[in-house]
Formats: sequence, C-alpha cells, structure tokens
Amino acid sequence: MDKVIDIEERIPSMRKKRRRKTNKKFILLIVMFLLVLFSLLYFQSPLSNVKDISINDTELANGNFYKDQSGLFTGQSFWGFKTADVEKKLLKITGVKEVSVSRKFLNHVTISISEWEPIAYIEDKAQYDLLLVNGDRIEVDEPEAMLHAPILSGFSKSEITKQMILQLQEMDDSVFELISEVHYTEEDKIKVFMNDGYEVHAVIMSFAEKMSYYPEVIAQLPKEEKGILDIEIGVFFKTYTDYYDELGQGREDEQAIESNP
Repeated sequence: MDKVIDIEERIPSMRKKRRRKTNKKFILLIVMFLLVLFSLLYFQSPLSNVKDISINDTELANGNFYKDQSGLFTGQSFWGFKTADVEKKLLKITGVKEVSVSRKFLNHVTISISEWEPIAYIEDKAQYDLLLVNGDRIEVDEPEAMLHAPILSGFSKSEITKQMILQLQEMDDSVFELISEVHYTEEDKIKVFMNDGYEVHAVIMSFAEKMSYYPEVIAQLPKEEKGILDIEIGVFFKTYTDYYDELGQGREDEQAIESNP
C-alpha cells in the first residue's frame, strides 16, 4: 500500500502559516475573555458609578443650580441615564440657549451650557427682571446686581419690548454703556436718560441708527449746561433751563385759556 504524504509537513512555510493562524485565534479568544471579564468587573464595581460632574462657567445661574436641575448625581450608574433626556430637561430652564451632555472616560460627566445674553433690566410692578435677548425674563433681587445694563420702564407690550431689544443689540458698546434708563412714553417714542447727564427723546425704530452719531453730536454742544437732545425727527437740542421754562410757560398759557373761555 502506498504511503499517504502530508504536503504541509514537507513544506516548512505552510506549517508556520498554520501555526500563526492557530496562535491568532488563541490570542483573540484570550482578548475577548479579558474584555468580558473586565466588563463584568467594571459594571459590578464603583468604577461604573458617576464620580464627577463638571460644568462650564455660567452667568445667569451657578453650576450647582444646573447640576441639581439635571437630575444627575455622583454615585449613580454611569450608564443609567440618557444624555438626550438630560439635555431636554436643562433646555426647559429660562435663559438656557444650548446644552450638551457627554460622558468622559469611565465615570465622568461633562455638561456644557450656553445661555441667552442679558441686554437690560425691565421694570415689572415693584421689582426688576433681567431681560434676555430672546425676550425671556429672569427675576433678580437687585437691579444692576449682575451687569451694567439700562433699565427699561413702561414697556408693557411684548412686541414693543422686542423692538427695543433689537435696537439695543445694534448699538455700539461705547454708546450702549452710556444709557442709564429708557422710558416708553407713547406710540413708538421713548425718553432716554444718559449717564453723562443728557436726556434723549427718540423713536424706537430709528434709535440705534441715530444714536451712532451721539458722541459726535454731544462733542459739538456747548459745555455750559446739559440738556435734552431730540432725535425723533432731525436733531434738536435745548438746555434743561430753556426746555422747562418753555414747558412752564406753555402750562401757564393753558391755564389762562381755561380761566378765560
């Protein structure tokens, strides 16, 4: 009977190739076993619990407030929550613009919050609310406790308030910082009290555009006395003395007419 010859035994390269394939399978099995073992140990140990919750710097509310509102806490399961659910919860908070919640490493959670920018304080009955650029309001204990911003008074209609917000956003920072108070008077008109002692009478829709010339106009005015700058139609200036003298004379004339029909 003829002897059967294994060709792989006659060819050394084929034997080495088969041995390497066997070794790879063995190593793969070991790696898979270690991964399963590590996973079991990880999920059954404190390493799978949230160890730290970090949050970026915020202005409208402190980090601890947002952490409490998120519902997350150290010691809970690292995989026991959905980041999308936490993001939706935080987005419901007034003043929050964008939220991103992510897992880092094995047990760290990072919360990134973007807030709507505050633009002014707005009078609300006996208190002042912080007015944000999106129109939302946040109650504050004291006006100007958080930032330098003008106080808006008499703005009871949301549409007019939004128009005022847009005008304030378009203004140069140097002029914006000079505004102390804005009082809504009638229709589209406002009275603006400036930190440099002047008073401005303006129309909301053209306020930002005309106030861009404010520094140039003020530089050309006489320095003896402050007064009222009327930019509703054109540009007119009267000192406080002249303005209130004319106002008083006008009232006297009205009284005289009423007493002599």
